[in-house]
Amino acid sequence: MLKKIYIILTLIILMPCIFADTTFKFKMTEDGSGVYIDEYTGSDTVVFIMPYYEGMCVKGIGKRAFEHSNVVEVYLPETVEWIEQNAFNNCRMLRTINFPSSLQIIGWRAFYYCVSLSDILFPYPLHQVSWGRDNMNNYDAFLGCSSLTMYSQMQLIKMGYPDGF
Repeated sequence: MLKKIYIILTLIILMPCIFADTTFKFKMTEDGSGVYIDEYTGSDTVVFIMPYYEGMCVKGIGKRAFEHSNVVEVYLPETVEWIEQNAFNNCRMLRTINFPSSLQIIGWRAFYYCVSLSDILFPYPLHQVSWGRDNMNNYDAFLGCSSLTMYSQMQLIKMGYPDGF
């Protein structure tokens, strides 16, 4: 009986380690209201981001979090509110990403030179998004995204995207 209790207690203690997500490095948001992805460390080409990490809401994608990775498809949860500057910079294999209806801000050059990006899955109804700027007042979040479909380009413009592709 004691042996069973010991095994059960050991499993309960080790359970978070067994199922810990090692694909992402998370950081706490400044206001402590959630976490954001600071770095993608995995090798999967199709990435599904869960809405919670250790009981905390995943609120954003940090600066350069996926930069130069080989992701092909990324699915963001409805909890994501922002994508910071250069988050997907030079992800040359990225073809598809969804924008959740919770998304409010896309940082400058967030998708800079994602040359394979063709499909963006948009929330309905479409809403206005704030576009981040650098010191030169550029909004070019999708500069170099030469494969974007006309539909995706038009939907981005409807969301308030002010610059070129």
